[in-house]
Amino acid sequence: MPPSVGLVVYLNGTAGSGKSTVARGLQARWPEPILHVGLDFITAAMPHRFLGHGTDADLGARWVMSDDGRLVRIEAGPFGERLLRGIPRLTAALARAGNHVLVDDVLLYPWRVADVAAALDGVSAHLVEVRCRPETASRRLREREPDRPSGHTEAYYAATYANEHYDLRLDTDAATPDACVDALVAHLRSGVAPTALAAIRAATSRHHD
Repeated sequence: MPPSVGLVVYLNGTAGSGKSTVARGLQARWPEPILHVGLDFITAAMPHRFLGHGTDADLGARWVMSDDGRLVRIEAGPFGERLLRGIPRLTAALARAGNHVLVDDVLLYPWRVADVAAALDGVSAHLVEVRCRPETASRRLREREPDRPSGHTEAYYAATYANEHYDLRLDTDAATPDACVDALVAHLRSGVAPTALAAIRAATSRHHD
């Protein structure tokens, strides 16, 4: 008998929004094991030369900087785009093998929301927004990674939160980390069926008709 499909919790938010803290909190609280994967998990597996200012970053993910040293945008090359498309498909494969999966991602390119929705069709996946004010995210990034160039939050804050469809929204400015985890656990235990990704698939289908 094939395993039952696992639960998926897909967190979207900028770097510094509090996604990792929420993820660790859910892992600690949930009675069954939940795998934590996502953008950092994938980029950590990439050779460094394909990231940031590396010699082959045009193929992976290049940081485009302003004259004063601030990040303006992140350009995904063909290798980088394949990896981004791989994140939700890896998630779907793990879930279909019976694993619960928690994804920590930054959906900063317009095509990614629809791609995630398509990849997770047939999987019970809750799309969760994790948000804070841009200045809060910037401060957290400076404290956590003082060597990271400034401008990361400003460069993609609006794009990351452009999607309107979510099953749950968490504000890490308005609530403590424990309160955010409480809200997520309560949402999942309520048994409510996720609808956000289905709404995104429907909107994408109408757009293509």
